[in-house]
Amino acid sequence: MTGRVAVPAEESPPDRAQAEVLGVVLLLGLVAVGSLSLMVVATGAVSDTQSQAETERIEQSFVQLSQTMATATTAGDMPKAVSFDAGESGAITKTDAGTFTIQGGNVNVTRTVGAIEYRHDDGNIVAYQAGGVFAERGNQTRVISNPPISYDPVDETLTLPITDMSKSQDLSSGPVHVSTAATDPLREASLVENDTVTLTIQSPYYRGWEEYFRSKAGDGAIRNVDHTSQTVEVKFGPLSFEDALSRGATYVSEPGGNHPGDIIDDGEVGMLPPMDETISEMMADAKDGSYSVDATYGQITSDRSFDSGTYLINSIKGGSHEFDLTTGNITLLVDGDIASDGVSDFMTVTGYSGNNQLKIYTTGNLDIQNGGSICVDPCNQDTDASRIQVYGTSESSVSINQGSPRYEGVIYVASDEESWDYNDRRGKCDSEKYQVAFQANGDFTGSLIAGSICGHSSSYGFSYDSTLNNADIDPYPNQYTPPPRITYLNVAVYEMDVDNS
Repeated sequence: MTGRVAVPAEESPPDRAQAEVLGVVLLLGLVAVGSLSLMVVATGAVSDTQSQAETERIEQSFVQLSQTMATATTAGDMPKAVSFDAGESGAITKTDAGTFTIQGGNVNVTRTVGAIEYRHDDGNIVAYQAGGVFAERGNQTRVISNPPISYDPVDETLTLPITDMSKSQDLSSGPVHVSTAATDPLREASLVENDTVTLTIQSPYYRGWEEYFRSKAGDGAIRNVDHTSQTVEVKFGPLSFEDALSRGATYVSEPGGNHPGDIIDDGEVGMLPPMDETISEMMADAKDGSYSVDATYGQITSDRSFDSGTYLINSIKGGSHEFDLTTGNITLLVDGDIASDGVSDFMTVTGYSGNNQLKIYTTGNLDIQNGGSICVDPCNQDTDASRIQVYGTSESSVSINQGSPRYEGVIYVASDEESWDYNDRRGKCDSEKYQVAFQANGDFTGSLIAGSICGHSSSYGFSYDSTLNNADIDPYPNQYTPPPRITYLNVAVYEMDVDNS
């Protein structure tokens, strides 16, 4: 039998045509799918852009509305009009959107606050509350416009306008009329004596309130944040001396210079009462004999040793001085400047026991430049900053810089001044602008209370001494108790009419 080899038959023309048609169809299908995908992506991008643009428009519209409402609270019942953009979804006014609670001394007042809220389909929220405008996205909150809440540490006045809505209703885009329906001046909350003021805000926008107070008053002002109850607790008012001793620095204005970081990290904005009147009274009483002193000196320029007692001195310039606290406290009343004049071991506390302390009250400046140390033996380590305290006036300047000077203790030169008249400061810290200066290789450990502080150069050291946290220190001798401190409250509740009519 003859074998055969199978040879495939040649593809017929109709089969080839069908294959070509199928290929074209598949190609067109792929192109269509790709085009559809691009269209979907492009449509999504356009939608996101439009959504973002709408949100930005609405945010600015809320800011304008906030400004109009602020004007309406001062214009009484005179209506104000503003063009309002509420997007396609519209906004709503709320009469019960949280509470403000003010506590301190004999004051304990809680008031309801309203809100105006816009909620986008994607969940983003823009809200007005008590003068502030906030934008929320998930757990993130931005403060778009600051509320008109302020605390003046110099005048010790808390200004707190609270707004509520007269009714809950929808707000659509278009003209919106704003007027004050009623005003409650809260006369029962007019002042707080010898106490701080605590403001507790319960609100769905509590994260925005937290951000606002943290940015304006620092972390120390925020006493508590409770995410479960949506509350933030903020502390205002005069700091106590104990509050100040719990940190490295307390100042009225933010520290300056090119390296203020350590001071800011260990510090907080706050104001304590200047001691000008107390120091002036102590000096006058010491000179006329009504405040007992153990010895009186003119200007001290040479080495001295002091033990327990009270000493009246014109000024100190140079010399090496030992303060032995073995038998009791030492008090210096210096009616002039204190300057190390380049002496490295300028003032040293020794023999300390119990709660004995060195207290220095001065009407002048403290200058440990070009060397000079005020410290507790042994001075080459942090020993106990509670043992040394220097109290100056609001006009006193302090310079700790150059020549590796060291200060260990408390410096209290609380001030509400805006400039200082001091011409002997070395280095680059402006002596008129800054009350206290740290420069070059200066070193400080303890707690500082001042008006303004400069930290210049990366080589100086600044640290807080934790022994001060529980230290028993009283700046005022028994017969010189300061007057009560009063925080004035400028608080009012405004019920607002906000509608499209």
